[in-house]
Amino acid sequence: MELDKFDRQLKLIDYLLRNTRYTVAELGERLGLSRRSIYRYIEFLRLAGFIIDNEDGIYSIDPGSPFIANLTSQVRFTGVELEAMAVLLNSARDDNLAVRSLKRRFSEIYGLNLLSGAKVNRKEAANVERLYDAIARRRKVVLHSYASSNSDTVSDRLLEPFKFLGMNRAVRCYEISSGMCKTFNVGRIQGEVEVLDEPWEHTTSHITYYTDIFGFSSERQYRVKLIMGRLATRVLMEEYMVEENQLVIVDDHHWMVSLKVCGFKGIGRFYFGLFQDIEVVDSPEFMSYLRDNLHLLTEKLKTL
Repeated sequence: MELDKFDRQLKLIDYLLRNTRYTVAELGERLGLSRRSIYRYIEFLRLAGFIIDNEDGIYSIDPGSPFIANLTSQVRFTGVELEAMAVLLNSARDDNLAVRSLKRRFSEIYGLNLLSGAKVNRKEAANVERLYDAIARRRKVVLHSYASSNSDTVSDRLLEPFKFLGMNRAVRCYEISSGMCKTFNVGRIQGEVEVLDEPWEHTTSHITYYTDIFGFSSERQYRVKLIMGRLATRVLMEEYMVEENQLVIVDDHHWMVSLKVCGFKGIGRFYFGLFQDIEVVDSPEFMSYLRDNLHLLTEKLKTL
């Protein structure tokens, strides 16, 4: 009985890591647990250090939670290994779906610029590796000679890094001197990342930052529901790596998906490109965005 209970707890963690549509009641039905038990386990996970998101009653675990970061730190590659992996993947043909999937996953996890076939920057790969280590061990870092595009200056930055963004090309950090959370471009680090033997001190000020499947980032997320035909569904799965278990079958020709997005520019581009094959449902904020932009587009076309 104790093992059965442990098995359900592990399955709950798995569901919460990829949850986009199941309510607490639905999770309970799938796992054979009461709603009270689900809430109790979620609260336990929160106290254990997991970052728990709640969007309209849909609970999920942020993949950037320290526990998850510590687990994945065991499967890291060295800079030299990453370079070799990049060469192999860049030499493979992109018309193979499995190869494209591997390229995207390695890009998201390790910050390799694989999708364009560009060569790996060894210094950037090493800096990504050090930042990854700092996040996993919750340590402060110094970015030596960081070139800021805002102030047009080069300086050292003392930071608490806590989340990678945009296929690891940027990192979200708490800056000690300003007392603010900021995003730092890994490519602008002209020197090296120095990992200090100093633990984080401002964890409560680490504002959660999200990146959606369309590559946009924000401190806030919006839930959008779409009913799609075959073409839009295939594009979402092949180009944005949405998995089949995230889709709900509506009928023989349509599927519904519920997505968390960081603003509407990314999903708006997807919608306007395939609007004849997509219906927006139960998403008033996104509908308002579409109407406003359709009006702007109509006015712009009048001037042509």
